[in-house]
Amino acid sequence: MVCLCLPVLLLILYIIWDVNYFIRVIFTVGLGRLLQKKVKITDKTTIYVTKSYKFYVKDGKKKKKKMVCLCLPVLLLILYIIWDVNYFIRVIFTVGLGRLLQKKVKITDKTTIYGFCTTQDVDIFIRHMNNARYLRELDFARFHYYGLTGLYEEVKKTGGGAVQGASNIRYRRTIPIFNAYKVETELIWWDEKAIYLEQKFITLSDGFVRAVATSKQCITKVNVMELIAKFPGGEKRPPCPEELRLWLEAQEISSQKLRGNKSD
Repeated sequence: MVCLCLPVLLLILYIIWDVNYFIRVIFTVGLGRLLQKKVKITDKTTIYVTKSYKFYVKDGKKKKKKMVCLCLPVLLLILYIIWDVNYFIRVIFTVGLGRLLQKKVKITDKTTIYGFCTTQDVDIFIRHMNNARYLRELDFARFHYYGLTGLYEEVKKTGGGAVQGASNIRYRRTIPIFNAYKVETELIWWDEKAIYLEQKFITLSDGFVRAVATSKQCITKVNVMELIAKFPGGEKRPPCPEELRLWLEAQEISSQKLRGNKSD
């Protein structure tokens, strides 16, 4: 009974909490304090990341029902440890329900998904959504936008693809734990190589914009101007918003700086 309860309890923890987040925070900060010397506030600090997951399954006969009951939660636990299972479930749920229950929209229309800040989303102080989760939610909102507008289907027809080229997010106020919110996604501009989306996090209780993000989606193997022109509402490109123009200029300055450091 104990052997069965332990993996089940661990599985529940992995479902309702982002356990790997807390383990990584403790591991990174703890080892840093133990093994590394203090540095100046203006010094550069570095952490290292690697991912290499391997597991082996031996063939065998299921002899007892108890063994099956034990193996199932253990296998689920392993999946939750080595994969972000909830991420994939959320993608399927968001895109699937969007296609089934919502009508198609114009490429220039605003799309909306809804979320709820749970124990899976909070920071180490367990008070509000952690910064990384905002960027994660932007993924779901973009997938939803692609599904309702049919943009990604058209890109795939031409043999192209879409990758995140850059993102910029401004946090205005935190989203507290156990608060509902929505993420609005809107196409604000495009050029020959990319589309630019503005995405806003808005809490439902007060309608306040908690965060606003700009995403640059690079469309590969396709002339974006010609692609967008195929869609209703995409015949005429709007003026480039001032904040977007300045952001693009900042990216170009950063690119020039990095290209200049190739020999370093």
